[in-house]
Amino acid sequence: MVPYDEPIYGFSGEKVSTRGYIDFHTVFCDDTQTKIIPICFLVVDVPTSYNVLLGHPFFNTQRNCIYTSSGHEISLPIWRHPYQRLARECYMASLRPQLPILQTHNIERPPGSDIALSRDDLDPRVGRDARLEPVDETLPLELPNGHTLKMGTGLQHEQRDILTPTLNSNTDLIAWSAIDLPDVDPQVAVHKLSIYKEAKYVSQKKRKLGEERRLAAKIEADKLLNASFIEEDHYTTWLSNIVLVKKVNGKWRMCVDYTDLNRTCPRDAYPLPNIDWLVDGAAGNKVLSFLDAYSGYNQIPMATTDMNKTAFITDDTNYFYKVMPFGLKNAGATYQ
Repeated sequence: MVPYDEPIYGFSGEKVSTRGYIDFHTVFCDDTQTKIIPICFLVVDVPTSYNVLLGHPFFNTQRNCIYTSSGHEISLPIWRHPYQRLARECYMASLRPQLPILQTHNIERPPGSDIALSRDDLDPRVGRDARLEPVDETLPLELPNGHTLKMGTGLQHEQRDILTPTLNSNTDLIAWSAIDLPDVDPQVAVHKLSIYKEAKYVSQKKRKLGEERRLAAKIEADKLLNASFIEEDHYTTWLSNIVLVKKVNGKWRMCVDYTDLNRTCPRDAYPLPNIDWLVDGAAGNKVLSFLDAYSGYNQIPMATTDMNKTAFITDDTNYFYKVMPFGLKNAGATYQ
C-alpha cells in the first residue's frame, strides 16, 4: 500500500482520514461475461455500510452496464456526469474554509450563572453576517423611487430589456428597511405557543448588564420598537432576560433567553418540503431568482393570546413581541 495522508471530505463536510492507495485486480462478471479490471483504491479509516465505493474515474472508463460481485450481489448502474469539470469545481469550492462557528465565550452571561444556552435557543444566524457576492461585475440601476439596484454585466441585452421595466414597475415590492417589511396576514401564518397545562409561569430574575451591553440592548430595542415588532408590556406573566451575543464584526446582537418558556412547550414535528422535489422543479429554467427573506421570522405575527408570553426585560421597560422572535422552540417549523 502506498502511503497517503491527505484527508477527504464527506457530503456534510466532515473530514475523513486516509491510509493510502492500493492496487487491486477486481473481477466483474454477469451471467455470460467476466472482466478483470485493475483499480487503484483509496483506503480510508471510517466505519461505513459499504466495503467498496467506485467513483467517476472508474465510471468514465467503462461502458454502461450492471455488474454483480462475487459473494455479494449488488446492482451497480453506472452513470456518467455530463459536466465533469463543473462537478469538480463545485467539490473544490465545498472544501474552502467555512464561516466561523459561534464560540461559547461570545455569549455574555453573568458570573456564576448556571443557565445553559444552546444555539437553538438563540438566533441561528449569529456570527453569519457574510453575504454572497456576485460573480460578475455589476452596474447600478436607478429606480423611480430614488433607490439603486445592481445588475450583473453578464446579463444578455434581451434579459436586461426584460428585467429593467419589471423592476421599475415593482419597486413597491422591495423592502428597503425593516420598517418597509409587510406583515404576513394572520390567515396565512401565525405562530402559536403550545404550553403544557400543568406548566407554571416563570418570571426570570433580572440580570445586571454592563454599561456597554446596556447601551447595545437599548439601541436594539429601539430598532424593534420603531419597526413595530415589539410593544411595551405592563402586566407580565412569563418574563425572560435578554442575552447579548458578540458578533464577528465586533457589534452586539440582542437575543432573548426563552429557556424556561421552551422547556414547557412540546416540539412540533413539522414535515419539511422534500428537497429532491424542489431541485427537480427548478430544472430546465434559465433564470434563478434568490429571495432574501430579510427578517423573515419577524414578518410572521404572534397569536394575540401568546404575545404576552414572549415578554423580556430591559433596563428601561419590559416589552413583548408582536411578531415571531428568534429563540422559540417551534419558530423554525412555523417559518418553514
